[in-house]
This record gives sequence, structure tokens and C-alpha cells, in this order.
Amino acid sequence: MSIDLSVSVTNANKLDKHINKNEKQDKKDKQLYNIIERKVKKEKHQHKKPGSRDGTLKECKRLFKEGASPEVLTKLEESLREQEKYHRYYVQCFLPVLGEVIERSKRISNETKKQVISEVTKSCFSRHSEQDSGYGSDFEDEINGISDSDSDFEDGINGISDSDNDVQLLNAIQNGNNRKFRKYLKDCTNVSGITDEKGNNILHLIASLKKKQKLKFLDTLIKIANEKNLVQLVDSENQEGKTPFQVALINKIIKGKHESNTVRSSDNTLKFLAKLLKYGAKLSLPTEDLEKLSKKQNEYYLKFLEKLAERKPEIKTKVEEVIAHTINTPDSNDNYQLHLAIKNKDEKSFKELLQKGADISLKDTDGNNALHLIVLELKQKRKFEFSNIILNVSKEEEKEYLKAQFKKAINAENTAKQTPLYYLFQHIKEKNEDRSCTDKKFEKTNRYKALELFLQNSADITAQDKEGNNALHYIASLKGEQKVACLELISSLVKEKEISEDQLGKAIKAINEEGRTPLQVSLTKKAEKGNHLSQMKTIFDLGKKYDNTTKFCAKLLEIGADSRSLKLKDREFHTEKYYCTLRNLENYSKTPQEGKVKAKELRKKLEKKYNVRTFSKKCQHILHKTGDGLKAAWKCIDPGRRASVLLAITVATTIITMVTLSCFQGQIAIGAALPIIAITGVVCLIFTLELSGIRKSVKELTNDKQSRKDDHLAAKQPENITEQQNLANNSAEQEVQRSSNQSEHKESPATQMSYVSILRQFTNKPDGLTNIY
Repeated sequence: MSIDLSVSVTNANKLDKHINKNEKQDKKDKQLYNIIERKVKKEKHQHKKPGSRDGTLKECKRLFKEGASPEVLTKLEESLREQEKYHRYYVQCFLPVLGEVIERSKRISNETKKQVISEVTKSCFSRHSEQDSGYGSDFEDEINGISDSDSDFEDGINGISDSDNDVQLLNAIQNGNNRKFRKYLKDCTNVSGITDEKGNNILHLIASLKKKQKLKFLDTLIKIANEKNLVQLVDSENQEGKTPFQVALINKIIKGKHESNTVRSSDNTLKFLAKLLKYGAKLSLPTEDLEKLSKKQNEYYLKFLEKLAERKPEIKTKVEEVIAHTINTPDSNDNYQLHLAIKNKDEKSFKELLQKGADISLKDTDGNNALHLIVLELKQKRKFEFSNIILNVSKEEEKEYLKAQFKKAINAENTAKQTPLYYLFQHIKEKNEDRSCTDKKFEKTNRYKALELFLQNSADITAQDKEGNNALHYIASLKGEQKVACLELISSLVKEKEISEDQLGKAIKAINEEGRTPLQVSLTKKAEKGNHLSQMKTIFDLGKKYDNTTKFCAKLLEIGADSRSLKLKDREFHTEKYYCTLRNLENYSKTPQEGKVKAKELRKKLEKKYNVRTFSKKCQHILHKTGDGLKAAWKCIDPGRRASVLLAITVATTIITMVTLSCFQGQIAIGAALPIIAITGVVCLIFTLELSGIRKSVKELTNDKQSRKDDHLAAKQPENITEQQNLANNSAEQEVQRSSNQSEHKESPATQMSYVSILRQFTNKPDGLTNIY
């Protein structure tokens, strides 16, 4: 067998050339692979899109010109899939620019261009790429200069059919490629029916794009789609129940921290939403989404809506409704914005929220509405100021619903069965027990003003708490003048028709869980302070200064309280304070007659039951005894001295009477009155009993001296006996004359009767004084 050596050599040369060519091809492919890999994994470029003059792109052009295989692009894409960061940059930033550079090159054959573009397209539309899309944008299209003709060229390479058009349309949106979106949209026959696996239509996907992308895609959609399709797209909801408008708005709200809390007029989302409103977009967000928003996000949302209303005045009313709905929806911490304004003591924000439609009757997790929190959280004058703001806004803004909400909120109970009015009473009671807060007149305090404001605006005084206490029960438990002032306030509001008489009557007669009326609550509070009557030997009852409990009870009796409520059945309350209160009600001029009679009846029963002895009765008994003693002493007094004794007794009696009256009226303390009475009595006694004795001693002494003198003279001068006898006779005559003078000064019977009459008045005087008091 002969072999043609020349043919063999030729074939060998061809094989060598083919081998060399393959080796060169592999070398170029490897170079291309390494160059692109280094570029993709290089950190300095910060994963931004390469420029058209990038060195790596130039090397790729050279290698493709020299025969590097475009399949390298697909192999590299597959190797980078496990490295998401690099894969994303490669597919979405590098390859689109590479394709555009190769397409523009004049030194690369058309066949190579087709192959490169095919590989680029294949990599860009891979399954993994679809899941991580979003980098492409109109901005890239503009920079790269990709035209519709390029798209047609790529479509020809990939052989896209009409059946794949919907998928390619969604991919174009996800990749942010407006050029392709425009192309596929023109060929789409059912724009409103295209949805992804989550129920998002093409407008949902557009709403999720960033910055200007959503605006440009929307403009393209508006130009190509008809109005009917646009309305359907705008109104359509995805599987989460959200419209495209809501998707764009939620993305905007939850994006960033919104620290500045301002919305610019040039904001892209603002412009996008304004265009959607032309086709009937719904403004409000779902309640579940609102509840997930933080306080700052909620505030930004309201600012955004207000800015939207400025841009579209025709939707102002609708925006106001949405704002009100948002304000009245709790945030992620179950807090209402109005409640936060109260807790933060933010008066300005509180007023603004009311003007925007905040509902004051809404309750937090503890059942507290805005009025509950105003009373519980705020101090001093802020309670009155915040409450007054509600009514002022209602009046100034002509928001009648606010006043209706106030009436509803003021009588609403929280989980503890307490209304705002009763929390206010508790606050008043706490301040009432604080001595540092009792210096100022109660009617001038902010507590009183807040109470007046509540009562003037339909606060129900008959409403009972869990212990059965109504407003009057609370007032009855207050100390000092505050209980009287509160009752006077309610009484005046009844006269002004702010509170009905029926409501007052019901409140007065109401019985709490302990079975007590407001009148009995006041009496028991007073009775608790005293000692039990069984332990008292004597009750000092001279003071007639009527305390606030007496005035309060008398006022209750005056405006309709049953006098039978004066009776306290529990023995433990039968104390000296209860007894004295009954006595005061019996004597107080403003107590109704029926009340006086009942108070006297109850007082007499207590005296009999506990054998009560009072200081006034003791004084009366002593005066009776004194009168009897004086009558007996009067009989023993020499008639000649009765005038002087009667004068002394009259002066002493006048002094004692004046001191006793002053003590009764509280002008002199009992400790000072008793010494005065004692001293006066002693002086009177000395004057009446010892004065006659002193006179007698003086007279005896004078007579003794005279007799001694006469004896001396008789011994010395006997001769003068006749003369001394004459002198004695003269003395006898003088003595007779003096006796006659005394008989002349003896009282006549009429004068004696007058003295007896005065003495009887004196002895009967204590009875009269005692009966008066």
C-alpha cells in the first residue's frame, strides 16, 4: 500500500495549525475570563457601572477581535452565581455596558457582535438575574446610548415571540430598562392583566422602582396604554391587598429616618402619586400598615399627605379625611398621636391634632381617653388649659363634633371603672389633704376651674364608680371649705340650667355600696374624728362657731336631702363630733325647719341613751344652786346693809354674765374666762361678808379709846365732875340723835320689794341664758 507523503504532511500541518489555533483560542479565552473576573472582583470601582473608556472594556474588544469566544461571558456568569455581590455587578452593570461597547465597535465583525450580544442577553435574563434585578435604569440607557434599534437587534438574536412578551415586559421593569419596557408594552394586548407570582401588576412593579425611574416608566405607560387600562391598573390590588399608590407611599414612608420631617415639592414619589390620583388612586393606607409605623414615620406620613394636598387642591377634602383616619389609628406601640402630645405636654401639637380631626374619645390599652390622660398626666394649670383647648378649637374651628366627643369622653369609664370627673375629684382630695395647697382660696385654683369646666360641659354627677360613689359622695369626703364650695358650684349650675334638677335630686338621694347618702358620708367623716359618747363625762358645747360640715349638711338639706339621713345607725359614729354637729344644725339659721326638728330629736335621743352631760347644763345647774344660796344669804343680811350688798352682787353678776357671753360666742377662751369669774366671785364675797365686820371692829375700837380718855380725865380733875357730866349728857344726846338718823335711813317697804325683785331676776338669769344657747 503506497502512502502519499505529501498529503500526510499537508494534513499534519493543518492539524498543527488547528491545534495551535485551539491553543491560542483557549489562551485568549482564559485571558478574557481573567481580565473580566479581576474587574468584577476589584473593590476600587465600588461596584459602579464602568465608563465607556474603561481599560477592561478595551481589552475585551481586542480579545474579541482576535477571536476570544463570547461563551466566556456565560461561563463567568455561571461561576459567579454563588457570589451574589460580584454576580449582581457583573450581570447588571458590566455586561450591559460591554454589549453596548461591542455593538459600537467597527473593528469587530457582525458575527462576533451577534455572538457577544447573544451571550450578554442570555446572562442578563438568567433566572438568578431576574431575582436580583433592579440596577438598570433610564439613567444607564441615557449614558450608554442604547436605542430601540439595539433592542430590535437583541430580540432578533433571542427569537422572542409574542407569548414571551409579557414575561419580557415584567423583566424590563424589574431591570429598570425603560427602552425595553416601551418596546414590549407596544406589543402587549392585555396591559391590565399582566401580573407576577405575587399578584403585582406592571404599575405595582413601577411603583417599587427608585427615584426618577418610576416617573419615567409611568410616563411611558400613560403615553402607550389607554385610560381604561390605567384606571384598572391604579385600582388593582396585589395579594397583600395593596394598590400601586399604597406600595409607592409605604416604600417612601419606611425609607430612611426622615429626621428632617420635611417633604420637598420636587420629590419624585410625590410627583408619581400626584399623577396616579388623576386615575382614581386611593389615598389611605391599610390600617394594619398604619399600626406598624413608628411615631416619626407617622408624622412624616401626615406631612407627605399635606404636601400632596398642596400639589392637588382638588383632593384637599379627601386628604383631610385620610389625615384624620391616620391620626386616630394607633402606632406600633399602641399609642395615639393625641395621647402622646398630652404625655409630652406639647400644647402646640395637641391643638394641631385637634384641628386635623383627632378624636378625644378614643381609648388606650388601659381604657383612658384624652380627658383621663389630661387629669392623670398633667399638673397644675395644664389640666384646665388642655381641657379648654378642646372647647376653644370646637368653637373657633366650628367643629361641633368635638363638643359632642367631649360630652362622650367626660362620662366614659376606663378599665378601672373611673371617669375623668372622678379622677379630678381624687386629685382635688389629694391637694385638699396637702396643707401647702390650702392657703390659696379654692375658688381661685385651677382645680376649681377644671371642675367647673367639666360640670359645665355635661359631666354626669349621678354616675357611680365601682364603690357606688357619685360626685356628691366625693365632694362630701373633702375637708374644709372645699366641700361647701363644690356644692355651691353645683347648686349655681342647677340654677343656670347647666345641670338638671332631676339629676341633682338623684345624686343627693343615691346610696353607695356602704349604704350611705352624700349627707351621711359627710357626717361619718366628721364623726370619725371624735371620742365616743360613752367615754365622755362632759361635753364642752359652749362654742357656737358653725363649721364647714354643718354648712354642707345644711345646704344639702336645703336643696332636697332627706332629713332622715341625719341619723347614723352605726354605734361607732355616735361621738361628741356627731353630737355637736346635730346641735349646730339645730341652731344654724340656714338649716330648714324640718332638719332642725330632726337634729334636735336625734340629739335628745343621744343624750338619753348615753346619759350625756354638757358643759352648758353644768353651768345652768351651778347658777341655780348659786341662786338658791343667795336667796338664803339675803335673808340673813342686816336690812341696813342690804343696799351695799345688793350693789356688790349686781356688779359681780354683770361681770360674770359678760364673761360668760363672750365665752359662748368664742371671743374669750374658757381658760381665760374661768379665772375672771373666780376672781370676781371672791371679791364680791369679801365685799359682802367682811365689810360689816370691819365696820363693827372700827366702831368698837373708837368707843374703847373714848372710855379710857374719860376715865383719865375723871381721876385728874374730880372738880370737873359737873362739867364731865354735862359732856356725858351731851354725848348721850348725840347718840340718841345718831340712832334717830339711822331709823330715818331705814328702807321703806317699797324699796325692800324692789331689792327682792332685782335679786329674783339675778337668780333666774342663768336659766334664760342657757336656753338661748
